[in-house]
Amino acid sequence: MRLGFLVNPISGMGGAVGLKGTDGHLYQEALRRGAKPVAPSRALRFVKALRKIGFTGEVVAANCVMGCDYFEGSGIKHACIPVPEECERTSPRDTSEAVREFVRSRVDLIVFVGGDGTARDIAEAVKGSDIPILGIPAGVKMYSGVFAISPEAGAEVVAAFDAGRAEVEVSEVADVDESSLNEGVIRVRRYELVRTPKITGLVTPTKNFGGGDEGSKEAIAEYFVEEYIKPDHLYFLGPGTTIKAVADVLKVPKTLLGVDAFRNGSLVGSDLGVKEILNLIRRYGNPHIVVTVIGAQGYLFGRGNQQFSSEVLKLVRKENIHVLATESKLRGLKYLLIDTGDPELDIKLSGHVRVITGYREEKVVKAVPACLPSRILS
Repeated sequence: MRLGFLVNPISGMGGAVGLKGTDGHLYQEALRRGAKPVAPSRALRFVKALRKIGFTGEVVAANCVMGCDYFEGSGIKHACIPVPEECERTSPRDTSEAVREFVRSRVDLIVFVGGDGTARDIAEAVKGSDIPILGIPAGVKMYSGVFAISPEAGAEVVAAFDAGRAEVEVSEVADVDESSLNEGVIRVRRYELVRTPKITGLVTPTKNFGGGDEGSKEAIAEYFVEEYIKPDHLYFLGPGTTIKAVADVLKVPKTLLGVDAFRNGSLVGSDLGVKEILNLIRRYGNPHIVVTVIGAQGYLFGRGNQQFSSEVLKLVRKENIHVLATESKLRGLKYLLIDTGDPELDIKLSGHVRVITGYREEKVVKAVPACLPSRILS
């Protein structure tokens, strides 16, 4: 087997600092806010997992930080292509050129580390070939149906594909229209159809974009505010329309894809990043986190709410993490997924989670760490 491998080294940097992506001009803003790289650690986890499962194929990797750096000392046979030419600076054009080189090299599968923006670039470059692609999640937003649930799961899918045990299916590459966020709505465009190796439970479907359930969201919000809001406690309201309904009941403004803070009847922080969240916890104490579930995919942490970093989550008691979701969001989900980037924390946060699904309606759902695909498959 020949595996094409590339990394978008800046992917996901904007999430922790409250940005909705890292594409284009947002990269410089992410740096200004003190963002740290996310993709390199994800790439290293994938390579480590690939080595652990005994991968014996050949890897054709992009140059330097876009691929080859992560295979140094791994024992996995690999060859580097001269893209990018300048290791210190990379661009979407480098991604496209690397993919075209993979096509010329006749790789059997392309694995990339990035988010929806990277998936779009690869889908465009791979057009006209029948090479499947698989994403290792590292972006701020991952609406497309081409991503493994974690780096470790990605390695398992590669092994299954190599052994002929993975079904190759058509998947959607999608991305959010960021201009629509200013209007308080989420519009998602489907860009391409690509082929993706799938193992049930280890590769996410395209995010559910459907609306509706407005009455259910209001009922959930009313119950949560009546039952769980306490004086002198600090509440971080996560992204999404379900959590926005809570803000509406509280009569405070809400950033649709951001994290906002509420205490004693007032908003005390808006569109926060990790640094601002930590400062508020130090100032007020008694922190709570209020989040919803990503429809169809089932993520609790690690997708779209990276402001709740491992550093933040370690300061919040498990019983002070509140999960709100409509029945339609939970429908078809066997479990919820946790992928904070810290495998030890993911395991600690796993277990049974109470989910508010309506007015005085709750159910218990199992949450599992995405870093342990064997536990999911079992």
